[in-house]
Amino acid sequence: MESEGLRQFLKTVGDAVYLLNTICVGLDGVSKGLVTKSDSLTISWKSSDPMRTAMSARKFAVRSALIFVNEALLNYIEFLADCSLQDPNIVRACNSDGATEKIKQLSKQVNGQEIYWLPFVILLIRWRNKVVHNSSSKLSPLFKKILTENSNIIKKRHAGINVYETIQNFAEQKITLKDFSTMIAVTIKFVRFLDKTLYPSISNPEVFISRIIDRKLVSIYKRIIGVNGLNKQKSKFKSFLSSTFPSIGEGEFDTLFKNRFILVKEIDKRIHEQSEKSKK
Repeated sequence: MESEGLRQFLKTVGDAVYLLNTICVGLDGVSKGLVTKSDSLTISWKSSDPMRTAMSARKFAVRSALIFVNEALLNYIEFLADCSLQDPNIVRACNSDGATEKIKQLSKQVNGQEIYWLPFVILLIRWRNKVVHNSSSKLSPLFKKILTENSNIIKKRHAGINVYETIQNFAEQKITLKDFSTMIAVTIKFVRFLDKTLYPSISNPEVFISRIIDRKLVSIYKRIIGVNGLNKQKSKFKSFLSSTFPSIGEGEFDTLFKNRFILVKEIDKRIHEQSEKSKK
């Protein structure tokens, strides 16, 4: 069963990829002169070279989507750390300094992953750093070696991609849609593997509180527990958990429902503490 963290990761990544593809479809029309600015768009836009403009816009869209996916990955790692039943080594790995170190340490805690997955996920993070910070971030010689030595199997499994070209594109900061798509595909496989192997679960009220706040579900939660009648309230509460936290089991549901009013007080307390902290 997919964890709540994995579901959120897949939704964020799926939305980013779909919207990027939508942008690319529109830009294809721009590049061919099939799409022009309508009078209903109250913006200033003109291009003497639609092809070049569309290509520049496409690169911008790919780079932007890369940032969203990287954030989704970090949010999943945060979810893993939140799950109180995790092995202490997993929690320590999740709390390592820097995104690349978190991924490297997590990778050491699980067995059976494809050898080229880790280098590709690290490449995703490094590329994001280049985009955001204009850094001179590099891929280690070891990871380059792993990718090139497995170039044939990667090409076979991932739409004929040439990893030599991808590595060169990274060095020259020229990310392509194929580079992006391949990094996304591999990162999804890596995260799915972590989820299946570690089986993280929201079994602790503290973790539940964090997810309610992070996902901006506080008002909905309060409205549900304010419903009149115990049976109706219990039914609403169960429906809420089923739709928003499908990984929560029957036993966990009973615990959370029993403590639903205590949780509200803790949620308000946590929000207040966060508010006070942000003022400092």
